[in-house]
Amino acid sequence: MASPAGISGHDGARDQLLCHLRGLEPWQLEDFKLGLQCPELLPEGARRIPWADLRAAGPIELLCLLEERFPGRRMWEAALRVFEDLRLSSLCQRMRAELDGERRRAFVGSPLIAEMSQVCRLQDPNQEEPETLEETAHGRRCRERLRARILALWDRTPWPEDHIYLRHVTQREHAELRALLHPRGAGAPPLTVLLQGAPGVGKTTLATKLVLHWAEGVLFRGRFAYVFYISGHRLAELGDTSFAGLLALDWPDSQVPVDEFRAHPERLLFVIDGAEEVILGSDGSAGRPGADWYQELPAASILVRLLKKELVPEATLLVTAGPPGGHALRRLLLSPRRVAIPGFTEGDRREYLRRFLGDPDVAEEAWRRVRGSETLVRSCAAPLACWAVCAGLKRELAGSPASAPGAPTRTSLYARLFCSLLAGPEPGLRAGSSAGQWRAFCAMAAEGLWLAAFTFAGDALERRRLEGPFIDGLLRLQILRRVSDCEHCVTFAHRSFQAFFGALFYVLWGTRGSLGGVPRHQEMRRWLNDAFADANPYWRQMVRFFFGLLGSDLARQLEEALGCQMSPGVAAEVLDWAEELERCGAFSAHFDFLWLFQCLHEAQDENLARRVLNHLPEADLDIQDCEHLWVSSFCLKHCQKLRKLRLSVSGRALEKRWTSSVVAGFPMHQWEDICSVFCSGNLSELDVSNSKLSTASMTRLCLKLGNPRCRLQKLIWKSVSPVEGLRKLGVLLRGNRHLTHLDLSSNSLDATVCTGVFRMLRHSTCSLKYLWLEKGNLSVAACEDLASLLTGTPGLTRLCLGLNPLGDEGTRLLCGALTRPECVLQRLELWCCRLGAPSCRHLSDALLQSRSLAHLNLRRNHLGDRGVKLLCAALGRADCALQSLNLSHCSLTVAGCCELAHALKRNGHLKILDVGNNDVQDAGVKELCSVLKSPSCVLQTLGLEKCNLTAACCRPLSSVLGSSKSLENLNLLGNDLGPDGVNRLWTPLRKSTCKLRKLG
Repeated sequence: MASPAGISGHDGARDQLLCHLRGLEPWQLEDFKLGLQCPELLPEGARRIPWADLRAAGPIELLCLLEERFPGRRMWEAALRVFEDLRLSSLCQRMRAELDGERRRAFVGSPLIAEMSQVCRLQDPNQEEPETLEETAHGRRCRERLRARILALWDRTPWPEDHIYLRHVTQREHAELRALLHPRGAGAPPLTVLLQGAPGVGKTTLATKLVLHWAEGVLFRGRFAYVFYISGHRLAELGDTSFAGLLALDWPDSQVPVDEFRAHPERLLFVIDGAEEVILGSDGSAGRPGADWYQELPAASILVRLLKKELVPEATLLVTAGPPGGHALRRLLLSPRRVAIPGFTEGDRREYLRRFLGDPDVAEEAWRRVRGSETLVRSCAAPLACWAVCAGLKRELAGSPASAPGAPTRTSLYARLFCSLLAGPEPGLRAGSSAGQWRAFCAMAAEGLWLAAFTFAGDALERRRLEGPFIDGLLRLQILRRVSDCEHCVTFAHRSFQAFFGALFYVLWGTRGSLGGVPRHQEMRRWLNDAFADANPYWRQMVRFFFGLLGSDLARQLEEALGCQMSPGVAAEVLDWAEELERCGAFSAHFDFLWLFQCLHEAQDENLARRVLNHLPEADLDIQDCEHLWVSSFCLKHCQKLRKLRLSVSGRALEKRWTSSVVAGFPMHQWEDICSVFCSGNLSELDVSNSKLSTASMTRLCLKLGNPRCRLQKLIWKSVSPVEGLRKLGVLLRGNRHLTHLDLSSNSLDATVCTGVFRMLRHSTCSLKYLWLEKGNLSVAACEDLASLLTGTPGLTRLCLGLNPLGDEGTRLLCGALTRPECVLQRLELWCCRLGAPSCRHLSDALLQSRSLAHLNLRRNHLGDRGVKLLCAALGRADCALQSLNLSHCSLTVAGCCELAHALKRNGHLKILDVGNNDVQDAGVKELCSVLKSPSCVLQTLGLEKCNLTAACCRPLSSVLGSSKSLENLNLLGNDLGPDGVNRLWTPLRKSTCKLRKLG
């Protein structure tokens, strides 16, 4: 099992690299992770870190993954190569200097030991600390009883007979456990550690090993006098109790030494396992804060007070949690140190498969098939889930050719496993005689997922009328297992087993829901809606199994194995659900499209996919790995009504050079299948922003976009790499008669790229109307081509150039085109373009001569009062057609407002004016108000946000609100008007003659 994140040492070199990782911007950290997926950037012979581990890793977890995969100096070499690939020059220089400093130290000894910190130095396990706390008789009896309890828990935990155990060196384990609870320096607050990970990855095992090693005198004897192991399973069964009563549950006698605990609370360690089962099943509150150890409260409230450090603030807490319980617990814990437990590494999973299947060739073929599904690979991080997948895969390989294409689905593997288990001579599970028991059992599994309950006591089994022989049979097959610390409770051997049987409940024949209230089909619709809106993470596995069970082949196998009839109308109910989503517009509101694609691919039924996706008007897909690519190619071809598609390819699988061979398990034709959707004739809007493609995949994308059958009207191409693809796009879109909206923002538009793109857009048959080029690093030279575009594109009415360093010279070139009669531009956005007062002279000339320009955005430019005065020379002319002007963040003062007021007196067109975030002051508002009261003023919107206004400006504004025939929107946010000013504004608002609709 991989080292838990954050458990490794903290020497100086490690801290330096951690500092570098923490200093990265979020997008740089993501690029760093992606760089680790490129073999050419890794040290020679090194294997990639699985993307499943990298994807959610923060800087600390990322560092631990680097240490594990690239020990010693190879970690620095890997990091440096990736930083160089990201072109972080200054950071690379610092790292090289740090590496040179390390070499000069000339450390003698093992490279592995050289990089271990003082905290985690490998020692003899029997010599942990130089000193131990003096042990009392109470302490000795407590330690002996705790040791016996943990060993008994382990003895009562069953595992399948053919499960493979992967063991690790004891010294390494001890070092990891020591570092887990290492204090963070002198004066640091008491430690709270939150162990997080998917169900079954080893959180409980790690926590109980720590307790056992303390009880055996190996670990922490010099730090903790008492260790308490509190199980969520056990706590959930308790009624009202006190904190002292809770501690007395495992005490050797009735005299709990509370005074001794309170005298040295810093010597107490509480290991709380499965706390989320108690917290999520309660209201999560403890009522009034208190530290009374003898107050009788519900067990959940006692636990909440302990977690919030209200009972023993100085104690150390070690808490385990799986998703989504970790999110709920983080709100309770005081500054927790989060530690990710990744479970089996990719190497562990591959080794497990090899040892399980025996034959190396068969194992290699099985691994090739498994790695095609990222979800399947991730699920194998948990040992028992890995066993289930391997057992199902062994049966699948035995019944089908080894060369069968594609990755198996998790549903098919689980179905084959359970059908095989049930084919044995278990009298309590015989098909036909226990159909009612199976329905009740599946209903219990589904109800548990509804209520976030994973432990089932005897009364829950009785309520479902589940018989003893039936439960005993499931226990022998290890579908269920006894809860080690709750004598009368059972739980599923792995949470994915509960998700499988919960999904099976909604496929079985029947009308009642699992909760006994609404009918089954209505209950199914509700959890489908929530699952695809990501409202309940527990349902994610269940909904995927549900779609997988819709396949007729699996349904037939399970009917034979269980003796239960499957409902023939479930697929029709799913279609009704999809139609309802389309009618209410739910597809566009927080809907997880990619998850729907994965679920439909799980069903392996193209007819079902076609009928469901026929209701899909739009899709938003973030392709991060090859599985996403596979399911997208499978589903997109069935989206007959798809009009709008956002497709972001963030995985690096497409950045590699495509060949005819399989790349990461998938051939190139899947990418071509996705691109073929662009030629369907129905798709009108495509967004490929933030995509990272290879040269070959970029070529195929552009070829499809250039196909005559492609009828895209809007194309968003923001931050797409490689940027050279714009040249190909420029050639292929030449003469496109359908494209009206093009967004090329956030691309580095150098002179050569600009020339090709603008030449394409100037083609006489081009129908482009809207063009976005924001944050494109456009140079002055590019403005010449852009000016030609303005005069050579007869339909272009909107141009957005924000965040480009155009400067005054670039503005001069653009304004020269604006004065030409063939230019029909109506809206020009030049926000944050480094414009000064000289630019306003050119813009003023353009405003006077342009026949079409009606909207001008100049915010975040240092124009000053002088620049505004130059603009007002045109704005004050009756023939100036400008309707909206944005001058926010333009360094205006009262003088600038005076110029605007004079211009507005003579202008009868301007309807929108924004002068927010300028030093307008009350005097400037007074000048503007003198114009707004005029009957000839048509201004509808006035922005005065953060203009240093006080209550003094409210008198003229109140007068305007009472008399203006046009003002509908007024923004006064960020000004200290005071109660008197607000009251003065409120008076005219109550009158029926006031036209204002929105006041901010």
